[in-house]
Amino acid sequence: MSFIPANHKTPRDLKALKAGCKALGIKLEETAISDLITFHALLDKANSQMNLTKIISWADVVTRHYLDSLSIVLSVPSVMDEKEDIIDIGSGFGVPGIPLTLIFPGNKMVMLDSVGKKINFIKSIVDTMGLANAETALGRAEELAKKKEHRQTYSVVLSRAVAALPVLLELTLPFCRLGGVVVAMKGRRALSEVNDSEKALELLGGEIEEVVDVKRKLPFSSGQLVLVRKVSETPEMFPRKAGIPQKRPLY
Repeated sequence: MSFIPANHKTPRDLKALKAGCKALGIKLEETAISDLITFHALLDKANSQMNLTKIISWADVVTRHYLDSLSIVLSVPSVMDEKEDIIDIGSGFGVPGIPLTLIFPGNKMVMLDSVGKKINFIKSIVDTMGLANAETALGRAEELAKKKEHRQTYSVVLSRAVAALPVLLELTLPFCRLGGVVVAMKGRRALSEVNDSEKALELLGGEIEEVVDVKRKLPFSSGQLVLVRKVSETPEMFPRKAGIPQKRPLY
C-alpha cells in the first residue's frame, strides 16, 4: 500500500475510545486519534484482500484491538514515559505494537512475526504512516532469540494470544534484558496458566510480579496481564529449536 484510503477521515464514534483511554490514564491527543482512524482504514482495506483479522468494525477494533493493546499501561506505566525498548512477539497484523506506537511514539518498537504477509502489512503501515521508531522482524521467536541483536535486549517484551504461559515464557524471556519485564496478555485462564509455569520460570530466569485484571479499568474486558520480571539470565540452551517448546512445554 502506498496511499492512505480516502475514507480515513470518515466520522467515527469516539466515545468508547476516549472513555477507555481516560480510564487507563492516557491523555489522547487529536493527532493520535487521527492516526488510529487512519490505521483502521488501512487495515480495513488490506483485510478485504488478505484476511488479517475477523474483528474489523470500528467499534470492535476500538475495544478489542486498540484499548486492549493500550491496557498494558496498567502493568507497565513507564511505557507512557516513552523511553522503553519494546518487542511485540507474534504481532500478527501489528497488535499491540501499532496502537502503542501511535499513542506513545517515543518508545522503540520491534514487531516480530513468522508470517510474511503479516510482516509485509506491518511494514507498509510503518512506511505509510512514517513511524520512525518502529521496525519489523520476520522469523520464528525460537530462532531470532538466539541472534545477538535480539538476545536479552529489550526492556519490555509483549505477547498477545500466542501460546499457553509455560510455552510463551520460553519464547519471550530470552528477548528480555535483566531487570526488564515480559507482559503476557492473557484471558480468563491466566491464573491457571501461572500455576503451570513454576518450572518454566525457574529454568528461564523469570518471576511473576503481578497479574492485573484489566476489567477493573475497562469493564468490557476479560483481559489479564501477567507481568513477569527477568531476575536472572536465560541459559543459552533456551529457547529450544522451533516447535519444541510447543511439543514439550517446560512443566
